Amino acid sequence: MSVELLDGAIILGFIEDDEAFNGSVEDRFSHLDTNQDGLLTYSEMLKELQCFRMFETHFGIDVKTDPDELSHVYNSLFLQFDHDSNGSVDLEEFKAETKQMMVAMANNLGFLPVQMILDEGSFLKKAVDRELTKLHVELLDGAIILGFIEDDEAFNGSVEDRFSHLDTNQDGLLTYPEMLKELQCFRMFETHFGIDVKTDPDELSHVYNSLFLQFDHDSNGSVDLEEFKAETKQMMVAMANNLGFLPVQMILDEDSFLKKAVDRELTKLQSHN
Repeated sequence: MSVELLDGAIILGFIEDDEAFNGSVEDRFSHLDTNQDGLLTYSEMLKELQCFRMFETHFGIDVKTDPDELSHVYNSLFLQFDHDSNGSVDLEEFKAETKQMMVAMANNLGFLPVQMILDEGSFLKKAVDRELTKLHVELLDGAIILGFIEDDEAFNGSVEDRFSHLDTNQDGLLTYPEMLKELQCFRMFETHFGIDVKTDPDELSHVYNSLFLQFDHDSNGSVDLEEFKAETKQMMVAMANNLGFLPVQMILDEDSFLKKAVDRELTKLQSHN
């Protein structure tokens, strides 16, 4: 077991990564299927059901629960997986219900990171491990950000690629749910070195809604490419001015504009050597 920081975005990112999620589910199913008959019985699935951590109070610490209540809950969970009620769970049932339960966990957690004790082989631990591989500690200052913004080819190309990625239904407009992950990348709640501070969920929701309204210049409930580009530039200029020209270390997401700004600067430095 290990103590990890976890939020809803980390879980959703793992679920949306088909290769990571499906591969983990298939590996886990095979591990649980001790007789390798392609079906999981209740006894084979019990350890997995316990990993869903249904009884906790704070920071992932289990509370003392009545054994009969535990048995009832785990039986109920098994029935949720057993969609056709035949007394066993096949791979597709296992995958579908695992996804549904993890989405519910993500929605329950929200986007405020909390500490949890996670089992090493659990899906939640795999979600955290996947997220850690995407994060980088980088040196960043205002000049790096401004240089990226002023490079039309680099900036516009990155913005257009990001817009297309966020526009999940490809209708040329971003709704609030489509934009939420991008708004979180702006790192509005930090104290030092890119470390997030603990923030009230209602405050977070209010701030992200306010940010979305800043992008939605014509107040029509969605953001088009030009609005996205203009507001992204304005916010990055504000970040650059706030940072100044003294480099600081920050934890950056792999696909963020700030990481792309750092990568562009590193490429420039390498080409001069």
